[in-house]
Amino acid sequence: MDKVDCVVVGAGPAGSACAIALARKGIKTVLVERGGNAGDKNVASFVLFGDVLGGIIPGYQKEAPLERAAGDNSFMCLREKDFIEFRARLGSYFENPSIFTAYRSRFDRWFSEKAEEAGAELVRGQLVTGLLKENGRVVGIRVGEDELLADVVVGADGIHSVVSREAGLYVDDTSRYMIGVKEVLELPPEVIEERFLLGPGEGCVRDGWGYPVSDVGGLFTIYTNMDAVSVCLFAPVDAVKEARVNLRERFEDLKAHPYLHALVRDSKLREYEAHILADGGRMKVDRLYDDGVLLCGEAGGFNSGMWIGVPSGMLSGLKAAEAVLRAKRTGRYDAAALSCYRDILFETGLPRMLYNAKRYSDFIVNSARKHMEGFTDNLFGLLEDSIMQEVAFQDPEPFPAIETAYAGLVADYVPAWLARPLRALVGVLGRLESWWTKRRIRRTV
Repeated sequence: MDKVDCVVVGAGPAGSACAIALARKGIKTVLVERGGNAGDKNVASFVLFGDVLGGIIPGYQKEAPLERAAGDNSFMCLREKDFIEFRARLGSYFENPSIFTAYRSRFDRWFSEKAEEAGAELVRGQLVTGLLKENGRVVGIRVGEDELLADVVVGADGIHSVVSREAGLYVDDTSRYMIGVKEVLELPPEVIEERFLLGPGEGCVRDGWGYPVSDVGGLFTIYTNMDAVSVCLFAPVDAVKEARVNLRERFEDLKAHPYLHALVRDSKLREYEAHILADGGRMKVDRLYDDGVLLCGEAGGFNSGMWIGVPSGMLSGLKAAEAVLRAKRTGRYDAAALSCYRDILFETGLPRMLYNAKRYSDFIVNSARKHMEGFTDNLFGLLEDSIMQEVAFQDPEPFPAIETAYAGLVADYVPAWLARPLRALVGVLGRLESWWTKRRIRRTV
């Protein structure tokens, strides 16, 4: 039976990054991919933050299969016929771009080939069905009837990780699962640039909440590829199930919204995908390793929110490789030796990302489902009231911004024990705000 130093399962961004780092250090590495090519099982487009990739492959911008530089970003809130948008366009992001849109199918294939160029053996079209164990320690993988021994196995095989399940490390928390519906809609490049107010080759990302999934705490994102627009709608799996929501119908409602319809009208459907993803906070760093095995990428929970998964996955793959290299120097691959992975991770910002991802996920699970719809209505109501009061010129009193914002956006979510004193404080601040504004008006006008 053949034996290698390391088997990496899954040739996504995390697995390929790990294999590249190991192969460059002379570690005999086999990278196993279940698809005919890396990326074949993932048709989605995505947003790439390139700082980590730049450390692995300097000058990647010249050869990676990228779509557009995404230096134009917006966050918005939708109501059935209305929208509020906050937009930021950073010229430096276009001059020295490090954020891009790309397609996983093309990118993953290119990146896995970089692992092959580095010296890793890339095995395509092979599904890992189990782990080999000896005295409770992982010693290799099983692919159908075939077996391959290894000093250590790195699981980078996604949310439904066979490696993590077989190793007893898998954490199944459906409350932190999101279901995403995505379409890639074809449009000519010049039409995309005209509608999104972009220059040639420039791209943008639009994120938001509200209609048509405010009742289930859902979110959406829109971003531009070279000749297509990706539209994605996400919602917590449990909320969708409890409310018996047809997410496909909600997706059509999103596309019919006046804001989005103006951007994607007359487009042609290129791809459709539905996908389950973990929303962050599912795993803990103490559950990312055991005797003879490590987890990285989405298998290890290194993702956050809707699309921030590729750079964190890559970095976790690099750090998993570093842990393997340290273990090899000691000649031991038990849990105690591989526990250095935890310390290595804490030398990066990944634990902070996991913490923030958990807080974000807690908000989605505990608050957004209950309050997002009311918050959205209050936000639009506040905007309408402030505009009408300010342009009518009938009220001599300054617009009570503090009190109005508190009443419309905060009051419904304050704990009962805090509501009364906080309301009193807001009243005092509101009167102080009014007095100060009127004083400045008299002195200035």
